[in-house]
Amino acid sequence: MQTIFEIRASERLGYQAIADRLNCDLDRYPPPVATAKHRSVGKWTYSSVREVLTNPKYTGYMVWNRKATTSAGGRNNPPEAWIWSSAPTHPALVSIDTFTDAQKVARDREGSRSHPGPNTAHTDTRRTYALRSYMTCGLCGRRMFGKESRGRIYYICRPARAYRPEEHPASIWVREEPLMAGLTEFFNREIFGLHRRERLSTLLARLDDSHLHEHRERLVAVERQIAELKRRKERVLDSLEAADDPTPVFVNSINERTTRIGADLEAKQTALRELRDATPVAPCPELLDQCPTGTVDFDLLPEPVLRRLLDAFAVQMCHDKQSNQVDVQVTITPETADTQMRAANVAIMGDDGAADLAAMRVVPPTGFEPALPP
Repeated sequence: MQTIFEIRASERLGYQAIADRLNCDLDRYPPPVATAKHRSVGKWTYSSVREVLTNPKYTGYMVWNRKATTSAGGRNNPPEAWIWSSAPTHPALVSIDTFTDAQKVARDREGSRSHPGPNTAHTDTRRTYALRSYMTCGLCGRRMFGKESRGRIYYICRPARAYRPEEHPASIWVREEPLMAGLTEFFNREIFGLHRRERLSTLLARLDDSHLHEHRERLVAVERQIAELKRRKERVLDSLEAADDPTPVFVNSINERTTRIGADLEAKQTALRELRDATPVAPCPELLDQCPTGTVDFDLLPEPVLRRLLDAFAVQMCHDKQSNQVDVQVTITPETADTQMRAANVAIMGDDGAADLAAMRVVPPTGFEPALPP
């Protein structure tokens, strides 16, 4: 189970891609066995991997209200509606942070394939688009799709009228050629360049880190409120135990107070989990020194190598229509360091060499100008 979460968080693979990898070594990764053994398929499947990655029980906590069993047709409830036990109830296989990272991958990858190459589900597919699943529209947040027109490749956002923001034109076209050139410049300068540390330090010196202090203060405040609510609940229950002959009215009053306190406590615990999930990460520029140096040309990389590199660094590209630029963001973490090292070595040197790649926590986004629409 730990391996499934590690692959998901570090390599950002889809459910079927993870299942295919596990099925290559069933002795090491035995597939799940159904309660009714005749229903077992003897291998990992899309659904069995998804069931593991979406099940919070592997964090050691008990979680209720994951599905609307009595309403909404049994649909899954959003994570913010889940009810978690106040403390772990069984040994954890993965940390809450790792579980949360896996859920973020699901949101980012929704509707996107892991494998390079043509989409075999569509028999009329003629070509592939190297930057599919990474390009999003800044106006509507939707993923842009690839299209070839007059021998050139574009990434297009064309939402239906009902889902189109007021300021969104009928369609937005961004040409792939300058995108590739911008990505090449970005990685060679900011990630693999000799002077990347100096550039990052200069940028960080201009950033305001007040949001880090504000977030920390909010965390401390909510934790204090939770502790106070727990003390209040204990005092209320103590008063019930101290009563020699409690009347029904007194008991009902105690029940009402504990119910109100319990509801407030649950709300604060939910707020605390949301704050922890949204914790801003403090940059660690000194770790960037250990990343490999070199140059890479994205236009010359085979698509599997290119997508492996982009997935390893969790590349996100967002098109800003107003400025006619694309912001590029990468994330480098200790948990993904090994995967990033292998992907960088293949892209730069063409093999899985032994260059060291440590990790920094955040590389601030930069931008470059795409081509105008046709």
